[in-house]
Amino acid sequence: MKLKVHHPDGELIAEVYDYAAGALLMSLYGDNSIITYRGKTLWREGKDGEGAESYDTTSMTIHKRLVEMGVIRDA
Repeated sequence: MKLKVHHPDGELIAEVYDYAAGALLMSLYGDNSIITYRGKTLWREGKDGEGAESYDTTSMTIHKRLVEMGVIRDA
């Protein structure tokens, strides 16, 4: 599934398929950059944490939110 990474000003930076790749890109742009799926925010840098501190934690949070949204099933 394709996730979108947005600059803090809302500009689309990239579309990625890998949670960790999205977290890496988002962390480069700092607070208030976001990762979204179909317009729903999955992670907001600074509010949800600092992606660079743990890409695994960021990835797990994104996965959990996609499960909660009913987009994917938890394995």
